[in-house]
Amino acid sequence: MGADLPRIRDTWHALHPFLEEEKCVACECLQGALVELRLALEELPPDPAQTELLALVETATCREPHGCLGCEPCHPADILATFYREQQAREVAAACACGEG
Repeated sequence: MGADLPRIRDTWHALHPFLEEEKCVACECLQGALVELRLALEELPPDPAQTELLALVETATCREPHGCLGCEPCHPADILATFYREQQAREVAAACACGEG
C-alpha cells in the first residue's frame, strides 16, 4: 500500500523550502526525496490534485544532481525518513485492521 495524497503533499511542502537553497536544490538527498514522492504519486489513481502535485514534483526534479555534501543535519533526508516511517506505520495499521476481522 502506498502513501496517500495528503501525506505526499505534506512531505512536498516540507521539502519545498530546500528548493530555494543553492546547496540543496541539486543535492542527491533532496533529489532522491523528490524521486520517492514522484514514485508514490504515480501509484495513486490520477485525479486533478494528484496530477498537479506530480507536475510540481517533476519540475523540481534536477536532471544532474550532485553528491551529498554531508550536511548535519540533512533536513531533506530527515523529511524523507519521516515520510517512510509514516508510510510504514500506515501499512502496519492497515495489516492489523485486516487481521482483526
